[in-house]
Amino acid sequence: MNIVVRGRVANGENITEFHEVISVIFNLQPIIFAFNVIERNYQELTDSIQEHCSQLDNSLTITAKPISLIMNGKILAIQKISNFLSSTSAFLDQTETQLRRVHGEDSPELNAWDEKRKDLHASTFSYRFLYELRHFSQHRSLPFSSFNIAGRRTSQNAPLLFRAEPLILRDELLKDGWNWKKLQIEIQQQPPEFELLPLITEYLHCLRQLCLEAVQFQSVRLAECAHYFDAMRRSLEIPTGAVPVIFIGESTSKEIPPSRHEAIPMEQFEYLLREYDKLLNTCET
Repeated sequence: MNIVVRGRVANGENITEFHEVISVIFNLQPIIFAFNVIERNYQELTDSIQEHCSQLDNSLTITAKPISLIMNGKILAIQKISNFLSSTSAFLDQTETQLRRVHGEDSPELNAWDEKRKDLHASTFSYRFLYELRHFSQHRSLPFSSFNIAGRRTSQNAPLLFRAEPLILRDELLKDGWNWKKLQIEIQQQPPEFELLPLITEYLHCLRQLCLEAVQFQSVRLAECAHYFDAMRRSLEIPTGAVPVIFIGESTSKEIPPSRHEAIPMEQFEYLLREYDKLLNTCET
C-alpha cells in the first residue's frame, strides 16, 4: 500500500482530546449494532416467507414435493421469528446497559429512555404481546400457532400463486396453560385468528424509536466529532479514500513509519451518521 506521513508530532494533550472526541463512536456502536441485528433478522424473515411462496409457485416445475416445501418453509419461519424475538430482547437489555455505563445509574438519559420504553409498552399491544411471546416460545411452544398457506388463481387458466403467513390461533394459545398475566384479557379480545407479521412490523417500529432515543442523547457529541474530523481532514490534507492512522513510537528511518499505529475511525463515524439519518427518516414516517 502507499503510505504518506502528512501529520505532525502529537503530544499527550492532543491524544487525550482525540480519544475523548471519538469516544462517542464506541459508546453508540453497541446500540446501533444490536438494532442492526434486529433489522437483519426482520428482513431475513420477510425474505424467507417471500422465497417460500416463490418456491410453492414453482413447485410443479421442481423435483421437491410440495409437502416437503411446506415443512421446510414452516421450520424456516420458526427459525427466523425466534431469531427476531431473541434479538429484540438482546437489544433492549444491551441498550439499557450501555446507557447506564455511559450516562450513569440514575442519569436523566437513562430515566428518559426507560420512560419511553414504558410508554411504548403501555400503548402498543404488539410490544406487550411479542415481548411475552419470546418467553412463551422459549419455554413452552412455537412462536406461532399455524403457518397458513393459501393459493389462488388470477384467472381460470392462470397458475396458482401462493401466500404464506404465520397465524396466532387465539383459543389454542389461551388453552396452552401458559400464564399470560395481564395479557390474558387482551388476547381474549383478539380475533379467533390474527396474523403475526403485522405485529412484528409494528414492534420493530417501536424498537426503532427506542434506538433513536438512545442515539439522540449523543447528538451534541456527534456534531463535535463531525467538526473535529472535518478540521483534521483539512489540516492534514487527508485524500479521499485514504485510511488515516496515528503512528505510535519512533521510526527506524525516514522512509518507514513506526509499525505500531491506531486507526482514526472516520469510516466508523460515517457509518454511525448514516444509521442515525436512517433512524430519523424511518421514525418520521
